[in-house]
Amino acid sequence: MNSRIILQNVVLLIMLMFSIQCKMPALNNPRDPLSNDYGKNLILSELVRYWLRDKIAPDSLIILGDKSIPPYNETGFRIYRIGEDGPTGEIDYSGIKPSNLSAFPGCQPIRVTVPPGSRDIITFTGSSTNRIAVHRYSNEHNLSLIEDKPGIGIPSHMAVTADGATAYVSNGASNPNSINRYSRNTLSGSLNLSNGSNYPFSVGCSPVSLRTSSRDNIVFTATTSYLPLGIDVYKNTGPESGVFASGSPYDPGTNPSSHNNLCLIESERLLYMTSGDATYPIYGFRYDENGTMSVLPSSPFAPDTGTLGPASIDNYSTSMALDPKGKYIAYMYSLAGIFYLRLLSIDITTGNITTTDQKYSVGNAPKHLEWDGSGKFLYLVSDTGGTTNNFQLEYFKFSNDGKLTKGPNLIISSMGGSFNISHIKSLPIYY
Repeated sequence: MNSRIILQNVVLLIMLMFSIQCKMPALNNPRDPLSNDYGKNLILSELVRYWLRDKIAPDSLIILGDKSIPPYNETGFRIYRIGEDGPTGEIDYSGIKPSNLSAFPGCQPIRVTVPPGSRDIITFTGSSTNRIAVHRYSNEHNLSLIEDKPGIGIPSHMAVTADGATAYVSNGASNPNSINRYSRNTLSGSLNLSNGSNYPFSVGCSPVSLRTSSRDNIVFTATTSYLPLGIDVYKNTGPESGVFASGSPYDPGTNPSSHNNLCLIESERLLYMTSGDATYPIYGFRYDENGTMSVLPSSPFAPDTGTLGPASIDNYSTSMALDPKGKYIAYMYSLAGIFYLRLLSIDITTGNITTTDQKYSVGNAPKHLEWDGSGKFLYLVSDTGGTTNNFQLEYFKFSNDGKLTKGPNLIISSMGGSFNISHIKSLPIYY
């Protein structure tokens, strides 16, 4: 057990024992500091305050990089430290190294996944290698390799259940593309293929986004190339059985955009996607426990007025992200040649999205929008353009009352030599 958790449990036990056994003067006035009731109320208030405080905090940000042409001598990930006010610029781990055809980091790593509640980093190593590597990053910022194994076909997207025990992985090599199932040991972090009799199941070509609802045991996949297009909805009806939901795949009339943009609010059974529509690009759906979906009455939604352009689709990057509490959506787009980030508010009762006054211009070709697991920061990658030509990390601090505050940009690397940022992922710390 983590030493921090042990210490906290010891403190709680001492406080509880004190509240039960502590003897004070036999007074009965809760407002009197010498009374028994005053002491008990003080201890109980401290206990309540402890349990209401945040149990997840910002800690690290993974930035995955690759080169698109040989020599592949800048491949892998760096881990940046996140402080109370945002990225500190400190690199805790720098794993950018030469390519390896038989092990991590491969040649062109494409995506990382951090299972819920864990400090594990699952990396898909990309073309030519197509391996799945699992690292663990301790609370003390030490990195260790758990396993490095071949993937099934071309793994590109992963969705992990809330308990961290099951992972769904897309395979871009099968025809049609398909979704495999893995079991994950939540203690060791190891992954094992667990397809059973109902996996893999087929989806449309080129899956761009993959999500799962643990509440209803449903897998959502957005596809954008060749028929059928839309959102495939697969309902697991048992450990070895499953069916596609009635009406799947769902296509509201405008096909999903080529972004990793599915946003899922499990508690309210709400799902949002982005389309290629230049005026109303955001669609919302309500689904039932069987996965049957219907378009929200006021959908589609517009984040701004005018003809909008999409943010970068590099590596199916994310341009729409949901805050961890499910109250806001951040969306990136272009308007009149300028790229913006806009904060949108969600009405949980209706599912409707409305614009807020939080609108900021961002750098060129923004991509990889990522909400910190703590909900306190919003990150994205852009480039400086012009004569500088650098990749930069942009971030915003997010307050509990829904306000964004722009932080200073952090230069990541030069854009020269075909180096590219393929993905970023938040790695919070849990208490």
